[in-house]
Amino acid sequence: MEVTQEQKQQAIDLYELCKNGKAPSTEIKKKLIDLYNEVHKTRYRNTTNCGSCLKTVFNGIKRLAVYGKI
Repeated sequence: MEVTQEQKQQAIDLYELCKNGKAPSTEIKKKLIDLYNEVHKTRYRNTTNCGSCLKTVFNGIKRLAVYGKI
């Protein structure tokens, strides 16, 4: 899978807001999940509160933001 520069930048921006592992708002949480779904071709609901699901999303965005790869 090829990740665009725009997606990488969006991951960096979102990760900066959530470094402590907690999204500051539900809007940011939705953006994190939407970006993860777009990059990984998954179908997580952006309204989920499943801890395991959110951890997977956070770690995926972190990997993209910090290491630049999925």
